[in-house]
Amino acid sequence: MLCPTWYVVNMPISRASVLLVSAGVVLASLTPMVATAAAEPDPVSITAGTGVKPALDDWPTASDELTFLAVLPYDRSALRRFARQVSTPGNARFRAFSQLSAAGREFGASRGDVRALRSAANAEGVRVDVADTRLTAWLSASTATWERLYGMSVLTTPAQPEGVSAFMLAPPGQRGLFNAEVPAALAAYVPAMIPVFSSTEAGITRAGSPPVNRGEPFGPGAGCLDDTLLPLTYSPNQIHVPYGTKDLHADGLRGQGSKLAIIGIGQSYSPGLAEIAGECFGYRMPPLDFVGVPGIGEEPVPAPGVAGVESNLDVQSSSGVIPQAEAISFVEGWGSMSFIRDLIDAYTVTLTEVNPDVITLSYGSCDRILRGTGDWPFRRYMDDVFAMAGIVGTSVLVAAGDSGTSGCLHQGLPIPGLRASYPSGSPWVTAVGGSRLVLGADNERVKEVVWNSSTWDPGNDGAGAGGPTSYPAPWYQRSVSSADRRMTPDIVAHAAESPGWPVAVTPEQFAGFMGVPLKPGQTWGMVSVGGTSAASPYIAANIALLAAQSGRLGFINPWLYSLAANSYNRAYFDITEGGNLVAPEASCCKAVRGYDGASGLGSPKFGAWRDLLGSSRSWQTSTY
Repeated sequence: MLCPTWYVVNMPISRASVLLVSAGVVLASLTPMVATAAAEPDPVSITAGTGVKPALDDWPTASDELTFLAVLPYDRSALRRFARQVSTPGNARFRAFSQLSAAGREFGASRGDVRALRSAANAEGVRVDVADTRLTAWLSASTATWERLYGMSVLTTPAQPEGVSAFMLAPPGQRGLFNAEVPAALAAYVPAMIPVFSSTEAGITRAGSPPVNRGEPFGPGAGCLDDTLLPLTYSPNQIHVPYGTKDLHADGLRGQGSKLAIIGIGQSYSPGLAEIAGECFGYRMPPLDFVGVPGIGEEPVPAPGVAGVESNLDVQSSSGVIPQAEAISFVEGWGSMSFIRDLIDAYTVTLTEVNPDVITLSYGSCDRILRGTGDWPFRRYMDDVFAMAGIVGTSVLVAAGDSGTSGCLHQGLPIPGLRASYPSGSPWVTAVGGSRLVLGADNERVKEVVWNSSTWDPGNDGAGAGGPTSYPAPWYQRSVSSADRRMTPDIVAHAAESPGWPVAVTPEQFAGFMGVPLKPGQTWGMVSVGGTSAASPYIAANIALLAAQSGRLGFINPWLYSLAANSYNRAYFDITEGGNLVAPEASCCKAVRGYDGASGLGSPKFGAWRDLLGSSRSWQTSTY
């Protein structure tokens, strides 16, 4: 059985800032207090170890059915124009959101185009399943059919979660790339295809019985932490105070009616741990509604070892914000050769099956790796799915990463210069960076600075990501930035690993994370974690809290930047101290008064956001 490779960046053990990287080039934004470093393979050679032609028995047979992703012909200009109109305060169509089926009919492929594709595909033995967005379709056929259409043989390579293989068609002599061409028989009907398919091998290890706390009740949470970690960890209740979440709870906003979705790429949460965290810290844990993309199955498939901490952090950092939600939806996607295909699948399934108010994602990849795998040109289609999310009123937040302004460092590439990650760099999402809170009496904010662990631990390159992207400056940033590039982050929240976020983990995760095993008989442990993977789901949950009262907010960036023009001091905590530079070659960025490339607009005042949502002035178009 082909297994995925997870590894951590090799750093000093004492304060290792560890990011998880998969062979499928997906970065999980996660930073522990202490972890064991390991040797790193070459992340660009994503088929390393599988580049040799497999034995005949390992090849898929002609009866196997493979499903590839096709982009449908649609009017990108009309789609993005409408997405901009419904997102921009002052526009007559502002917040006039559509149902997904209606938006798909209006902006997606026409019926005639779909009929023509079905006719041509069926003639070749290919079945067509059109997504509700009508931006993409899944094309299914036998292996023999695809090999005939492409004129090349299918290759296999490891993917995520554990026990999964990705099947792909690669150009001759370029096994590290998937074929970006459209077969001639379909070229007149689809502008692009991503011929990468993932499937579960027989005998995959799925989640077993959830870990159970067999001891006495733990109380408010301090008893759930080891004495050595307790001073290095904030409780969720503490973090709720400075951002205004506690005040929203006191006013009765506790998540009733909210719909939050969390996307995991190639992994899921460990069942039972979120409930333990809720018991520890005194809140009701909402039920978790698991959704797998086609082929994943009906049960979550947690990643092995330290990698599994990522999804547990996503779930636990958000759940205490919306304790009265009917459920939090977790969508597990594949982690395959094509990161963009995995994203399109996961977001399309989320919009169709969950229809959430907010989606949060804690994964990304630097542009150098996307270029190396052949994914780079396909970003435009993912951006269109993001724009479609805005049209239907779904807010999309993405963790900006944990490598400061050098987004490739935590993926094993020796590239210290300015490198923002995707998809946080997309102009159609809200990029969430990292800060470090300093709390005093009654958990009031003493100050908040840019998260940058290198300032207290030399050699540690954990820091909130930010800086310029590969996109031109979007319309909503022009009032605050003179850069000709899209800049990240947009907003920030606490992401430091000291004091960090508490996360309940399995014994295997604890041993890999802390470098020491749990005591005999313990079925779970608590670790202190940092990273923008905590900040993004935390802010996303608060937006879901607001949406339950005020209605969906949709793509929030234009509104966030209009607040900067009209109500800055009321809406944001201005972060003016610190920077996220971890490599001198990057030459960016420092916190200054107002907007900057290290802390974005600053950190949110959720109580003020709630009030401003009902203020007509806050929706006015700003001077840009």
